[in-house]
Amino acid sequence: MNFEGYSVNTSRQVEEIREAVARILTPVGKKVYTIVNYDNFNLAPDLVEEYTEMVKDVVSRFYTGVSRYTTSAFLRMKLGDALKKRDVAPYIFESREEARRAIGKE
Repeated sequence: MNFEGYSVNTSRQVEEIREAVARILTPVGKKVYTIVNYDNFNLAPDLVEEYTEMVKDVVSRFYTGVSRYTTSAFLRMKLGDALKKRDVAPYIFESREEARRAIGKE
């Protein structure tokens, strides 16, 4: 999934992401492993809880595993903490290469 340069500023956008994931992955008929690009991703502070609840939902429904990456230390910390609170593995790496290497360790 490529969220590079994307900004989430409304609850509607959170739901649109959930709907897009379902629309793309439901026809696959099985859970998949995914890598998420969060480079230059912006999430409104008041939507962190709602966004991470949505992430927890799509992870449980569609993913066998997930790794994420962003060069932003702040975003890694912010999202990582929010995911941990929801018992979602907060695999957020600094680069695409690190995220890809993590696939082999799953």
